[in-house]
Amino acid sequence: MCLANFTVLSTVLPPERLRPYEREAANHPNVTALDLYRWNCVFSGIALSQISFVEMSVRNAVDHALREWAEQHGYEDWLGYCPSRQWFDGDEDASITGVPDLVRRLIGVHKIREAWRNCRSTYRKWSADSSHPRHGQYPTRDDIFAQLTFGTWIRLFGPTLAQTNRQNEPFARELWKQALYRAFPSLTKLRVNDRHRMKIMMEINRIKTLRNRVSHGENVLSVKTDSYLDKMLAILAYIDPELSRWVMSQTGKSYRTVAKLKYWPRELTAYQNYDPMPLEKEIVCYKLTHSGEYSGAEVIDCHLRNSEANGGKTLITFGKTPRHEYEGTIQSILLVDATGTKAAIGQIHKYGRDDIEQLDGYRIPDYQKSYEKRKGWFAIDDLHEVDCQGGRVIGYTVNGKFLPEAFGSGQFTMMYVDHQ
Repeated sequence: MCLANFTVLSTVLPPERLRPYEREAANHPNVTALDLYRWNCVFSGIALSQISFVEMSVRNAVDHALREWAEQHGYEDWLGYCPSRQWFDGDEDASITGVPDLVRRLIGVHKIREAWRNCRSTYRKWSADSSHPRHGQYPTRDDIFAQLTFGTWIRLFGPTLAQTNRQNEPFARELWKQALYRAFPSLTKLRVNDRHRMKIMMEINRIKTLRNRVSHGENVLSVKTDSYLDKMLAILAYIDPELSRWVMSQTGKSYRTVAKLKYWPRELTAYQNYDPMPLEKEIVCYKLTHSGEYSGAEVIDCHLRNSEANGGKTLITFGKTPRHEYEGTIQSILLVDATGTKAAIGQIHKYGRDDIEQLDGYRIPDYQKSYEKRKGWFAIDDLHEVDCQGGRVIGYTVNGKFLPEAFGSGQFTMMYVDHQ
């Protein structure tokens, strides 16, 4: 690293925060630690924008479902009664009444009381500032809802598997069965299943972890960015598939473009100067039917397990590969079961035809050994599952048509797809 770059980074970051960037840069000769730090900052900003859509969408969907449920059970609001105007002008603590028992157990009355106290502090700032647009107004229930933190209302879904205190899990299961399932109609329209609650809870907690990291300026060099984007799009699709597609069109493409430019500082600069890289022919998709005794879904499962067992690496063969002129453009490979029940995507490390290169760490799963005569091969990194819903792959289309139906009924098994 040149002296000027080192001076800039050492001014911005203490040594222990700088080391991860230096270690990563050492593995990529055309990238400096400053390049990686700049990418980290740009990606973090875009990730926060993407996450904000998810956070607000889930919050509002949950709020709507709980308000409807509370009214049906004779409550004024799931957050309880709004304190009187005299309380806002006084000093006594909030008397929290009218909160449904399941909510009290999962969130805790102290959290609701704390939110009202914060509202009172905010109200007094409004009162002291005659130019404030809320001057002379009292807080409403929407103000207290805004005071509840991301971490607080996620408690409504119950404890994570990593948390040792699991005494609230029965209440979370009951609240899901009675109310919260309504917030995700595309997921629960056929059946209300507690596994769906667990799935939502785990995915939202993972997204919250990424949110905390990028908002606190931590490095995200090792984050599997595409995996997080897929999780976010899936959560939105459970609320409304059209919402997922709209958010992808607003921030998802920017998120994905910046994510892939980690080791491309000049291209990142071009992107920042409003010269985005083209997305055509970036993702190649293969429709998997039966391979001997295995279904397409089972083949995908084999590769997911193989990838997990080999440090994120797997090797897959096909009878056909993309044309040579696309070699510098194609970044990812999407595997889709012909029935639309299973899909996975990974980053292409290398691909070719004829003789398979002996690449360190990449191996073919046991089921595929009899198919080594296939000419096309892909070495894949970071293969991870993509959510499917109703026989469709979430987040990937071809000219607006869903997968796998975009393949039609013929023998065509390879296409270039869009991430949207």
